[in-house]
Amino acid sequence: MSLTPFAWGIIAAAAGALLVLVTRQGTAGAALTGFLVSGSMVLGFGPGVMAPVALFVLGSAALTRAGRARKECLRVAEPDRGRRRPAHVLAKLGVPALLGVFAALDPSTRGIAGSGAAAALAAAFSDTAATEVGPLAGGRVLRLGPRGIEAADHGAAGGVSVAGLAAGAAAAIAMALLAWQVDLGIFEGAPLLVAAAGFGATLVESALGPTPTGRRLGHFGRNVALSAVAALAGYAAAAALQKGAP
Repeated sequence: MSLTPFAWGIIAAAAGALLVLVTRQGTAGAALTGFLVSGSMVLGFGPGVMAPVALFVLGSAALTRAGRARKECLRVAEPDRGRRRPAHVLAKLGVPALLGVFAALDPSTRGIAGSGAAAALAAAFSDTAATEVGPLAGGRVLRLGPRGIEAADHGAAGGVSVAGLAAGAAAAIAMALLAWQVDLGIFEGAPLLVAAAGFGATLVESALGPTPTGRRLGHFGRNVALSAVAALAGYAAAAALQKGAP
């Protein structure tokens, strides 16, 4: 008996969760949470969504582990060797998962919701790339402080460097192009809108980081905000494209 595309998508989500567990990229709770959020996206957008999800999960793991010794010397390495917990998964993938549920409940919104989900994934990957590559490349770090632009250390909330920004932009573009290839969202004539929404959201999160609101939100709260801002921008861009289509 042949399997449906949805079943293949769920199998891919389960395989991804098992890989996370076996390679110790995440705890058992994180693997289960990852399976649930991936399944929600498959439910709304089809099995093709697992390609962008896999790029984020595997790409983020590789970036986190790259140059770990140097990052530890700089005191910017992720704790527990970057092993993810449920909170990490929900902060980065919770918004696209909710959009997947939304699209499943109302299939007519699949394209627009998919654009929002793709933008959220682009933002998540962009943020991770910038955070992990910046300290390795070195260079000056700046952030927006209460008195304007000020110098900061690598790893400081809101801090950005040229190398980090370049890595973040490249990651957002890679995610957007992959999402385009698997038909996640609406991209007629403007496949880089999602990349712009994702990368732009990382800049918003950087500006938010050193503020009182950013400090109250904390690391996970800022990640949720990052995902939500990107999703709203991607959703709005797709809605505008759909409205302007002949």
